[in-house]
Amino acid sequence: MADDLSALKDMFYSGRTIIPGRTPKGNYFFGYALTGRSPSSQARELVEGDKTRTIRTNVTDPKQLEKGNPALLLYPALVNIGPALLASNGAQTGLLYSTARNTGALLGTDSVYSQDVIKQAFKKPVWIYDQKNDEWIDITTYEPDNPNFTPRINGVTVNYNTALHIVKRSEEERNEEIHKFDLSSGEGRFISTYKGGNENPVLLPFEGKPIPVSINSENPHDIAESIYEAIGGGELPTDNFRVASAVMMQRNGRIDTAIINRSQRGN
Repeated sequence: MADDLSALKDMFYSGRTIIPGRTPKGNYFFGYALTGRSPSSQARELVEGDKTRTIRTNVTDPKQLEKGNPALLLYPALVNIGPALLASNGAQTGLLYSTARNTGALLGTDSVYSQDVIKQAFKKPVWIYDQKNDEWIDITTYEPDNPNFTPRINGVTVNYNTALHIVKRSEEERNEEIHKFDLSSGEGRFISTYKGGNENPVLLPFEGKPIPVSINSENPHDIAESIYEAIGGGELPTDNFRVASAVMMQRNGRIDTAIINRSQRGN
């Protein structure tokens, strides 16, 4: 039986998506979906680091990237640290990683909860330098890509509990939500940057609670295939916003991964 990600498939344009889940045998994983409408967004792929197993965005066409902003387009997306899995759609992944190390998640301390890692990471502004635009960006708030002001979405799973987090612009102010939950075997939930329409020029941000999905696969590659199949999107049959999908899974005391890139598959 295939995984049921019909709620994601029903979205015309989801942007970036984080999917924490558990397989029927109880293995925890994070799925990641990357889509793009602009040439600079589509000129990317997901790659895995040889040493850390970190899955990050990478450039497939440097000329197209020049039209976008590397400070927003290039980042680590999926990270493992001890018993914790971390995910985000931007440079704030580094905040989650540093906080997880500093709060004891690396050691598996029972008192550390996923929402605590997120709250601590986003407790105060953190600024990085945007070389292209010669400005400083606060990576604890929504992205400065006017007029969309893309939300920053984040996920943490540690000590058998999960939290998803979104920071978005609402009525010209910073709005932050944390959703914490325990996942049952065969269950997943997802959050995306956008609501799922294909509005132009201003995309609407994700609203509400994380959306449930059903997971029937045990293999990271099978789940990555299900995600990839769900993110074609678009109102027209010829529309295809796919860029990549990936899965990072904790299984039998090790990390297993799978990546599917449109740049390699071709469709």
